[in-house]
Amino acid sequence: MGFGAMALRALAVLTSLRTVQPLPTDCSNVVFERPLKPLTDPMQHNGQAIRDVCFWESATRHVMVIGDWGGVQYTEEMPIMPADHRSHLFPKRARHFVRGVDDYAQHRVAVAMLNLSMYEPPDYVLNVGDNFYWGGVNSTCNDNAFLTGFSWNQWGPIFEQMYRGGGLDGKQWLGVLGNHDYGGFKFNSGWHETIFYTWAGHHSTGRWFTPAQFYQVKVRYLDFSIDYYFVDTNVNNAWNFNASDPKDGHNICSESHNSQGGCSITGPVSQDACHSWFESLWEVQKRWLDDRLKLSKADWQIVVSHFPPEYNADFWTEIGTRYGIDLIISGHRHYQKLLLPGETTKTAPAFPFATIISGGGGGITSDRMPELKGDDDAYGFFDLFLSRSSIRVRAFSHTGRLRRSADVTPVQAKTAESEFATYRI
Repeated sequence: MGFGAMALRALAVLTSLRTVQPLPTDCSNVVFERPLKPLTDPMQHNGQAIRDVCFWESATRHVMVIGDWGGVQYTEEMPIMPADHRSHLFPKRARHFVRGVDDYAQHRVAVAMLNLSMYEPPDYVLNVGDNFYWGGVNSTCNDNAFLTGFSWNQWGPIFEQMYRGGGLDGKQWLGVLGNHDYGGFKFNSGWHETIFYTWAGHHSTGRWFTPAQFYQVKVRYLDFSIDYYFVDTNVNNAWNFNASDPKDGHNICSESHNSQGGCSITGPVSQDACHSWFESLWEVQKRWLDDRLKLSKADWQIVVSHFPPEYNADFWTEIGTRYGIDLIISGHRHYQKLLLPGETTKTAPAFPFATIISGGGGGITSDRMPELKGDDDAYGFFDLFLSRSSIRVRAFSHTGRLRRSADVTPVQAKTAESEFATYRI
């Protein structure tokens, strides 16, 4: 037997040993396990570490990313369309309406995801929030969907039936809440239901996974692991303005639109308490992130947030540098953008980590002008190909056109306390 043949045989033996490696007993097999079903409190599992998940020989190492995707269907007879963000209320976003694209944006992105999944099925999907426009699911925070029922007129056509087929079937969506999931210009929309849908049971496909406002999960592959941190950053849209302020029309704590009382179970209990409630939630998360990142032994540290890190830029720069955050995945801005470490925009400074902005899921008209052929970054999604040494990030448009491809490499943490004399959680 020649050297080449011997080498190939040895490689085959090593490969076979690798693929039959037993699954650890402390790890769930390719399924993100739901914690105990809450009875009434959607905040019950805030800060919880979900059981580790192992993707062994069946893994594709592909992960899809989407955000700001849930369009509007006012009646069963109407098609699902993006919320129109180009009106007189938003003059800076006024632009021509591109028929065939703007009116079918969510459908186009979903079809592009389906087509890619036929060849490169994801292991799971990362969802950065703003799941249903304009104001979240059609219930209030005082409704208990386990008792009153879920808003199937939204969950069915806008989520379950929209993203199905091919390699999308059976793949879990790990998500966070966006400002529109709280109500957009109010805080008492059915954000409880958005969390409770994690336990919707046999009435759903079981793919939805948003068990808390913030939580952590470790995903293990054969030769590397990822710590994901899912956070609620909606403090960035919870201002303490009065009704005369122009921004009050796009404010979770709006004085103009929060006259209906508060959330009796979780808070905020009133419009007056709204801003401090979100501030407190964010302060708890900052301490939680510091504690969890400090303990991370994973090869990758990835944060999933609705708001991009340019909001609270100093905080993200400091904690990202201290602990070596590798990637922050976000949405909110209604377009698609990848920023590698050091790259900037008009609103985003240079960060030590990579940033994905995937706010072009098609639930709301894009801030950018789309084209029929999809040679634009107005609507789309991202695909991540994971490995120990790099994450290949690919940006796809609403027609499936590849818009950008780049490799993200691990960030080295800097833990010297002297470098962070001004750092405070």
